[in-house]
Amino acid sequence: MYKKIIIWLVVLIGFSSFASAANRSLPWVSIVTRAQRWANETRRYSNQSKTERDALREQATDENEQLSEAAYQWQVATDYLLEVTPSEQTLDEYRESSNGNFLKWPEGIHLNKTKIIIHHTADDGLVLLTWWTWAAIQQLQDIYKYHTLTKWRGDIGYNFIIDPFGNVYEGRAGWPGVVWAQTAWNNTPSIGIALMGNFNNEIPTDAALKALVKLTTALAKKYKINPKATTTYFKKSTEYPYLKWYTNYAVAGHKDAWVTSCPWINLYALLPDIREQVSKGMTTTTLTTARKVTLPTPTIDRGIIVAGRYYSDATTATFALPIRWKWVTSCTTTDTTITINSCVARDDQLFISLTKKWTSGLKTIKAVTSSWTKTFSMHLIWQPDFASIANTLKQDYMKRKSISASSQSLNKITSKITLSDVTSLLQSPINILLYELSTTLPRYDISCDWGCIIQADDETYTNTKPIVETSNGFVYLSLSSLENPLAVTHLEISSSSGGLVRVNNYTRKSYGGTAWNSFRWSLIWKKETIKNLSAWAFVDQAVVINKTSFDNYMKGIWETSDSDNIEKQKLVLLLAKMYTLFYLNGENKHPSIPAGASYQAIDNPDMFQKYVWAGREKTSKMSASLLADIKNTVVLYNGYVPILPYFSCSAGFTWSAKEKWWRSDTPYLQSKLDFAACFDFSGHGVGLSGKWAQYLANKWWTLEQILQYYYPGVEVEKM
Repeated sequence: MYKKIIIWLVVLIGFSSFASAANRSLPWVSIVTRAQRWANETRRYSNQSKTERDALREQATDENEQLSEAAYQWQVATDYLLEVTPSEQTLDEYRESSNGNFLKWPEGIHLNKTKIIIHHTADDGLVLLTWWTWAAIQQLQDIYKYHTLTKWRGDIGYNFIIDPFGNVYEGRAGWPGVVWAQTAWNNTPSIGIALMGNFNNEIPTDAALKALVKLTTALAKKYKINPKATTTYFKKSTEYPYLKWYTNYAVAGHKDAWVTSCPWINLYALLPDIREQVSKGMTTTTLTTARKVTLPTPTIDRGIIVAGRYYSDATTATFALPIRWKWVTSCTTTDTTITINSCVARDDQLFISLTKKWTSGLKTIKAVTSSWTKTFSMHLIWQPDFASIANTLKQDYMKRKSISASSQSLNKITSKITLSDVTSLLQSPINILLYELSTTLPRYDISCDWGCIIQADDETYTNTKPIVETSNGFVYLSLSSLENPLAVTHLEISSSSGGLVRVNNYTRKSYGGTAWNSFRWSLIWKKETIKNLSAWAFVDQAVVINKTSFDNYMKGIWETSDSDNIEKQKLVLLLAKMYTLFYLNGENKHPSIPAGASYQAIDNPDMFQKYVWAGREKTSKMSASLLADIKNTVVLYNGYVPILPYFSCSAGFTWSAKEKWWRSDTPYLQSKLDFAACFDFSGHGVGLSGKWAQYLANKWWTLEQILQYYYPGVEVEKM
């Protein structure tokens, strides 16, 4: 009985698969493939077959002796659904593997689609309009990761995703026919389309709506779906048989098929018009550009907040705003800080020429025709005003968060490392504290390429599979040649031919399943003082340290993704390199590394930097070549190595080091205006913002230009 529940639960919620390129084509619709949007297919894979996973679940159920109430209700609802709509639930094909890999969720294909369900992703679409198409792909990566890993749906839930610019993306692997995972009890016979954005707060763009109509029409033609016909949907109920059926249109919103508000009012209100256009489009032999959907017009009192920020370095500039008004004859404003030279509506945009007088910010403007006047606002920024705007944003943020400025003054730089020092440091070994490995395992099963060389205090051994144990700060070595475990104070294990050393019982892996348990050079066990993140205090215990070369350390740094802009990746790798060099001599005190410690770095990003050892070499296709590009490059400030922090994204500005940490000796760490897409800070907020650096790199800013923006006064030097 339990297996039946698991199998049909999967059938009802969704599957994933690949389809041939020929089958993926839809007439008149250009689709960005999974490969083109850089979908990491390994996220869909499992290291266990479904049979193995079902056996473990069944064993757990047997041990609990009875089904939970929730599982019982799922079973009853499943039986009811199979009884009333058997043709809609029968799979045409079922696969448990793809490309030779077990799938986390089996792959189900149902070829007779009868419904098309429209969603929104609930993400901030206005941000996408600010950041352009690249940000849409980045946001799609986040949606994919969230659906696949956080929500355990085996893949992205939607069959298709449409961004605000009208690009259509392949969603769940395996369409056409693949069963998606977004509207439980209705997934098998339906197709799911999601528009990127939150249509409780926004209105869909014309480009997105045109793409939605075109895609829906093509799908309706392919599967012979009448968009105006009614069909049956099922929603969860608290009463037996725990499902209720409802009637609605074959092209419907998510709320029509589930207990939800998705896709919210500003998209849901357009569904009748969308169904009408799809119906008309199905009667033509070819599908031309869909006519524009009439959008609900906001009231004059509310005005329109124009999506995006507009900035210029010229006194007079012309901006193209995505406003869908025709026949605009003039624009006026009571804002005395700008002069409006002209405004013309053309091609679904309002072209407005403005001259700056003295300040920037949110401008309220009125567009006028002979019959009406409409009010809208735009964020208008001139580059010379960046500092004053950043200060305004900062003061508002501090007021909202009840933050007070500090009058303290501290120095950060104890040792000024010069270019000659850098040469020596780059040639010296580096010791990295392996924090998680040190704090989670009491026993280490070791193997080495071509056998292990073991230095235990003053004794040397060779062995293929040594075992190391730690207890109460002590280290014990077990070998086949030793009758009893040997207590040692310093233990170092390396490969006999310069290969990898592995901790075989360490299960940490990448999202794609790559094991992060292999190390270059050697592993050292000894008693050390480390910061305990749980207690946030220093403690003495036995630890594991990876001793390796600086080059090997940099190969293991994971602070960027291969999907990032190449210039941004190089920049972040360079910053990571300089961050390590700053602390490598031990005199510049790091808050997580105690004085006298034998390690100079930590693999935990909450304490130092994310370092995944040889695992990075196996998963990144670009890191090696980018590291080669910056191998002989360093960043200096007044001839010495500066501390160059970086973080994910900001709330519109960066903090100076003086404001955040009271530092008086890092004048290059200034407060900067920053357009990163966060509602609040993600990270400490000092230095470089990763998301805005990505945007600038996509706008062809060079590594040196981005550095100068965030760290004014620093210089890139070649060794």
